[in-house]
Amino acid sequence: MINAANTMPFLSERRLVVVRNVDKLDAAGLEKLAGYAKDPAHYTCLVLVAAKIAKNSKLYRAAAATGVAYEYAAPKRNAYAGEVAKLLRERGKTMAMPTAQLLVDVVGRDLRRLDIEAAKLATYVGDAERISADDVRAVASATAEASVFELSDAVGERDVTRAMRVLRRLLDAGETPLGVEAMLARHVRALIGARALSDRGVSPDAMAPEIGMAPWQARNAAKQASRYEPKELVTALRGLAAVEEEMKTSPTDAGLVIERWIVKTAGAAGSRGKA
Repeated sequence: MINAANTMPFLSERRLVVVRNVDKLDAAGLEKLAGYAKDPAHYTCLVLVAAKIAKNSKLYRAAAATGVAYEYAAPKRNAYAGEVAKLLRERGKTMAMPTAQLLVDVVGRDLRRLDIEAAKLATYVGDAERISADDVRAVASATAEASVFELSDAVGERDVTRAMRVLRRLLDAGETPLGVEAMLARHVRALIGARALSDRGVSPDAMAPEIGMAPWQARNAAKQASRYEPKELVTALRGLAAVEEEMKTSPTDAGLVIERWIVKTAGAAGSRGKA
């Protein structure tokens, strides 16, 4: 990467070099980059991208001194609806906060996708200024699977209120209760694995292939698993087996069966790990 940054541009005044995952470099690689950042080539625009880097590190200080440093932090969970409203205001539209939360529930917490859906909604309503919940239901294009992941995350984070809200939206949209149960069971099995490996000192990135997840998913799973005792997770998985059996053999409303499981699983001792 240093060689690329020091290479003269061809048929242009500047050379753009983008280095991603800088935070994954070893100490030697970071040291080389810090050395280059102190005296960069004037004809190169070097962009360093990292998920996380200490502001007191040599590289950060050198890059900030000779260039600029930008931090793009994801909104807090309860701030996404506000971000949606902001995206619509930028397009001359308004929506009530419950409607904005509906869009987040349907699409998920991905700002790029939310921006796309905001643009589609603005076009869909035309000259109208206000966007309604019916507009969101008509336009939002998230898949059911994405929403089920939202449900899984809500259960993992012991957020019963959000889990109930997402579950109802899933079922109202036509997702089958058995499909929801299957996704929840898969997630709980991943949490069991994440909890067991975390207790053995395995890092989330290292456990990712063991639990069948991408590293970022494993990090979320490890954080969620820490909110549960191991025996709670085992009980939750057994409870899902009972949920499946009841849905197949009982006239009880299937949505109600899953709701009872959510309350029993995520609501019990729900304050654990939230501090």
